Amino acid sequence: MPFTIEEKISESSFTSVYRAFDTVLQRRILLKVLHKHLAADHDLYQRFVREAQACAALRSEHIVQVYELIEYEGSPAIVLEFVDGTSLKNLIVTGTTRSLKYARKVALHTLRGLVVAHDRGIIHRDIKPGNILVMIDGTIKVTDFGLAYLASVPTITAQGMVLGTPAYMSPEQVCHEEIDQRTDLFSLGATLVEVVTGDRLFEGTSYAECAKKILSFKVEMLDYLVEKSSPDFVKFLKLLLAPKKKNRFATSREALYALDQDGSSIFISAPLTAPRRNRRIGLLSGAAVLLGVFAFFLATVNHSSNYRTSGLTLRAVLSDTTAARMNTNGEVQRKLGISSPVQPEPLQQSRVLKQREISTTTSIPLSMDSGTVLLTSTPWAKVYVDNVFFGETPLSRPLTFSTGKHTVTFMHPSFGPIHQTITVKKNRELHVAGNFIKSAGFLNCIATPWAEVYIDEQYKDTTPLERPIVLSPGKHQVRFKNSSFVDVLREVEIKSKDTISLCIFFEKQR
Repeated sequence: MPFTIEEKISESSFTSVYRAFDTVLQRRILLKVLHKHLAADHDLYQRFVREAQACAALRSEHIVQVYELIEYEGSPAIVLEFVDGTSLKNLIVTGTTRSLKYARKVALHTLRGLVVAHDRGIIHRDIKPGNILVMIDGTIKVTDFGLAYLASVPTITAQGMVLGTPAYMSPEQVCHEEIDQRTDLFSLGATLVEVVTGDRLFEGTSYAECAKKILSFKVEMLDYLVEKSSPDFVKFLKLLLAPKKKNRFATSREALYALDQDGSSIFISAPLTAPRRNRRIGLLSGAAVLLGVFAFFLATVNHSSNYRTSGLTLRAVLSDTTAARMNTNGEVQRKLGISSPVQPEPLQQSRVLKQREISTTTSIPLSMDSGTVLLTSTPWAKVYVDNVFFGETPLSRPLTFSTGKHTVTFMHPSFGPIHQTITVKKNRELHVAGNFIKSAGFLNCIATPWAEVYIDEQYKDTTPLERPIVLSPGKHQVRFKNSSFVDVLREVEIKSKDTISLCIFFEKQR
């Protein structure tokens, strides 16, 4: 490989990012490598390859360029453009971004990049300060299309996985609804608020807390920003952050056009045929239009990397009627509840095997020849071997059995039993895994104001929750209980590897 690794830049649960030097082309690059233990996961591998394909198709000075896809030590790796600078996230911490001029520049450069991606049907899905890079010369680039969704291709995800960073997610992401480019606009709006104030609009200590703030957000909550920016900029933010998609800018191109920017970039002006969704960008005043577009240039911004930023103007030319409509249609009256993983419940009587139970330390009669068996499961399970109970996973140690065939049964209260026939060999260790999740489905529960969630009359948790409920395929009865209201019952049919969202509103009081 013609690359010399210089240092590890960052690491996530999926990838490691290295700074490296291309010895052939004599340039510094970044290597984004999928963790080796995940490379065997087909879904994750496909997502990783798709990221490379999506980014490689994009050409813009405001998008980090992908050079190629290679193998690095047995794992796929993306060769990326090296951005000499820092992230917007780091700059926000220093406090150097807290001006209307800099927020305008972030919006302009980011939208230019998004227009290129959106025109190709690619949605970023994770716009946030950490994925916006600022070069030493001030150019702003969007990076990390790892969660990108191609509108023309079925989504490839690990089922039940929450995609996107919670504090910047749109309401439709929280509710697992259809995603389009307006999703990126909402996340950009949340980012711009943080640029101006230094504070996250939807800050929370958990996914559920962030989701509650997102779903209860009203655009009127942005009015306090007028003193920190301007009335026109707040109106622009409201058209990015409208809780209902239909009340946002229809496209990123439309949002960019609203900035009324002059310059050489072909992405500045929207064509006359650009979709408008019956939304008119009105004149704030006739005099303002006659004066034309003002140019703003930022002075040198001091920070630890001594980078420079050059300011470019933006102006949100918004009609009062549009803003008024936004103020009256901004509320999403729902709260999120996503259940935590199923906890151990007593086995249903119909599923209990009628065998004697023994502890994992109790020996069973063995022949002269024997081998060991390591038993694991996802999630936890009660384990039976030849109709004898050996405990719940994770077990403290491998078990010893006589050579020959044995029957292993994994039992979990939320799933049907898993039966496996194994062959134990002399002086050999066998690993036997039971995976209930492989064929399971997922249920997201959203309740207003809150509810205890029961699945097939078994209590799971109370909303707002942390994760989807994992269920076996088939029909299930869901009961929502709140002491102030009459119970709400719903029946759902779960399919293998499918994710269903169930939203309810309590109406009848007890």
